Amino acid sequence: GVPSIPWSGDGLKAELTKDGTIPDETFKKACLFSVQDAVQCAERIGYPVMLKASEGGGGKGIRMSKSKEELETNFVQVQSE
Repeated sequence: GVPSIPWSGDGLKAELTKDGTIPDETFKKACLFSVQDAVQCAERIGYPVMLKASEGGGGKGIRMSKSKEELETNFVQVQSE
C-alpha cells in the first residue's frame, strides 16, 4: 500500500492494528469532513492539492485543485464518489 498518512505533514503515523487496519482516531485525524476544513488545510500547505475519497479505488474520487474555487467544487464531487 501507499503510506499516504505520513505524507499529510501533520506528524501522523499509521500504526496498524492486529487486524491490519488503521485505528479510527488516526484515520479521522487524516480526513477532512467539510469544504471549510479542506480550504483551511489547502491555504496552510499551498495549492495545488489532491483530494482522495476515503473509500473506493481504481482512481475514482481523486481530484487535483489549483485554487480555492476548484477545491470547493472538487470536494463536493469527491464526497459523492
